[in-house]
Amino acid sequence: SYKLAGVISLIADKSGKVHYKNLLGYADVEAKTPIREDNVFWIASMTKMFAGASIMMLADEGKVSLDDPVTKFIPQLEKWMVVAEKDPSHVLLKPLVRPVTVRHVLSHTSGLTGMSELQQATGSDSTPLKARALSSVTGPLQWQPGDKYQYGNQGMNIAARIVEIISGMAYAEFLQQRFFDPLGMTETTFWPSEAQVARLAGAYGRNQEKNGYTRGGIAFLTKPYSDRVHRFPEAAGGLFSTPHDILRYGLMLANDGELDGRRYLSPAAMDELRKEQTGTTKANYSLGYHLRNGMFGHDGAYGTDLSVNPTTGMVTVFMVQCPGPDQWAARDLFLKTATQVFKQDAR
Repeated sequence: SYKLAGVISLIADKSGKVHYKNLLGYADVEAKTPIREDNVFWIASMTKMFAGASIMMLADEGKVSLDDPVTKFIPQLEKWMVVAEKDPSHVLLKPLVRPVTVRHVLSHTSGLTGMSELQQATGSDSTPLKARALSSVTGPLQWQPGDKYQYGNQGMNIAARIVEIISGMAYAEFLQQRFFDPLGMTETTFWPSEAQVARLAGAYGRNQEKNGYTRGGIAFLTKPYSDRVHRFPEAAGGLFSTPHDILRYGLMLANDGELDGRRYLSPAAMDELRKEQTGTTKANYSLGYHLRNGMFGHDGAYGTDLSVNPTTGMVTVFMVQCPGPDQWAARDLFLKTATQVFKQDAR
């Protein structure tokens, strides 16, 4: 049995009609509090979807191209070098054979390590995006841009910084005005209030004896989460949200970038988000979106997932807070079942 303390799963069509909804288990095991639809979840790497969508929104406005070098916006990154040889006694650096582009940072093919040296030292969310993006120059690229896919967080934070530079707005404000407010995503934020934190679903994995749960936390982020003075947006994994809000975003994706008469992304921009963007490495990844079994979306470290099937219009939301190790097996089983259930419903 998969040891998940509490799960919310939804299957909807692109009209927004929910075909299936299941709430199982507890938000708080110790207090026996059942999981509820208004529970708040740390959505971790699902945050990456918004970096890709923000860049594509600005591309629609003609302000950025996916093949623009990152240095067009952050010239200080001209100093990037690539590791050519490395052993305990020396590191040999060589110049880039091609520029790091916006496409590279959004598709994990830039050659950057997973986290900047600054983030490793100070924590993922305790420095502004500007400092975080500039600091990436200190850690050399591990291979030439475009040569290899390696999943990580640095690229998304650089992309978010580019959004700030182009739009002249703080990244969180850009997301608020362009996505969260118009989509009615009232609970999605980098800074959950104390009231929201009180509704945060507990993070549980199975204990070593495998007969109960061990409670975990969100080690990736700094407490208190509501602190807007000392905490900054982590564009690769900092958002909190609810099943309702994630469904709203999923419906916009399922409707080819449009929802309730408002267009967010052009059909051409949506095409970019749905197609594999990792060049010769051929990883199943787009621009902040996973590509899986004909679906696109993203998951987060604790097992949350949004998957959208552009062909059938199915939107699935899976919300759980499981630090491991059972979150992926459960998510995969849900998606497999959802695909079968949705087909039957459509007949």
